Amino acid sequence: MTLPLYITRGGEQVFQQPFTAKDVQFFGFWVKADMKALEAICNKYLNAPLGEIKEGKKPRFAPAIKHVQFVFNRLGKLYATNPPDKNRGWYKEQEAAIWMLVLDRVEQNLYWFHPYMLVDSSYALCMGREIYGFPKEFGWFDIPDGPDSPMQMHVDTVVAKELQPNIEARKEILFCARRTGTSTTPLSHKDHSSLESLVKHTAELLEIGPEFLAHLELEKNLFKDLLGMKIPMVFLKQFRDGAQPDHACYQLIQECATKMTRFHSARVYFHSYQIEFEDFATHPIRANLGFAPGPIKVDMAFWTRFDFEIGLCKEINPTP
Repeated sequence: MTLPLYITRGGEQVFQQPFTAKDVQFFGFWVKADMKALEAICNKYLNAPLGEIKEGKKPRFAPAIKHVQFVFNRLGKLYATNPPDKNRGWYKEQEAAIWMLVLDRVEQNLYWFHPYMLVDSSYALCMGREIYGFPKEFGWFDIPDGPDSPMQMHVDTVVAKELQPNIEARKEILFCARRTGTSTTPLSHKDHSSLESLVKHTAELLEIGPEFLAHLELEKNLFKDLLGMKIPMVFLKQFRDGAQPDHACYQLIQECATKMTRFHSARVYFHSYQIEFEDFATHPIRANLGFAPGPIKVDMAFWTRFDFEIGLCKEINPTP
């Protein structure tokens, strides 16, 4: 199908991909979620749009593990990789998101999916939503510089406690990662000089190994991809229709590979951490992920610095 050329305008904020990110500081906090809740996320945002929910058949997309990550990022420099948009300059970005690892039973692939994501840049918000399908919304951030063990970090956004017409939506803390105790070992942290060392440490702490791939009936070489951070991302890309507000005028599931171009360093923290958040009707994170009331215990906390590229997308088609 021949597509029309994209019409650029003054103040354009959707540049041509691929994009390059330099000096990314990534704080990750792994917590246990409820598998049934994660299955419901896969069904709503991936399986249903593809028509993959059928009686007596396992859905195509399913959660691969019981853990999810609460992530805080500081991107030092982000820009379009190629001309002409490379000439539009670069910008900084802060980001917070929830990451979950999902399994595609048809293609026998693993993907990262993001139920929530917030950014503080209008460029990142527009490009992330319009090109890829990241569920980006605007946020305000308190993210420290690594790698010292942080006491806390949080993201604010506009929320409503209840879904009522007389409720004013206000800026509040959406979720927070907070250090709650001393180190669980004589050491306060462990530094890693390679990505493979970091991911192996992660796999050990979360009890993820080659045997879990066998359980999912996946090829063992996917574990090497997991260790090498070569797992692509999967998105629901959609736009609300102008004439029928409860419909989408455009909707598809697509994937995109990311490439880590340089690993700088990493640190795993041995202090105790927890994730704290309010229960907002506009952002039902606790219900979406099946968390119990109260703060959520972090099973692993880490920081890493790296560079990466994100490029073109490929549509995921329904099962023939």
